[in-house]
Amino acid sequence: MRDYRNKIDFLTHSTGQDDYGEPTDIWTNFLTGIWASKDPLLGNEFFTSFTVENRVEVKFNMRFIPGITSTMRIKHNTEVYEIIGTPINVQSLNRELLCYCKLVK
Repeated sequence: MRDYRNKIDFLTHSTGQDDYGEPTDIWTNFLTGIWASKDPLLGNEFFTSFTVENRVEVKFNMRFIPGITSTMRIKHNTEVYEIIGTPINVQSLNRELLCYCKLVK
């Protein structure tokens, strides 16, 4: 059994306008207070991530949530992560969801 001890939020992207009519990026909460495990990549996973164009830094594992996409972001405390690739439905059992992410700077 995984140790889900980190609370995360899923953010979804939309566009808006500032006071001058310029387009702005807006990230709003999609789901909040989701329990997940946050693990750094180690060993083979870490070295394999260097072959991916966007380097993966951490993985979040949680209970399965339908509707999570790669266009979303994950917020953990004050850090925001971009989801790299498609979130993985582990063994297609709709029990676990795995997201590989990189920190947004």
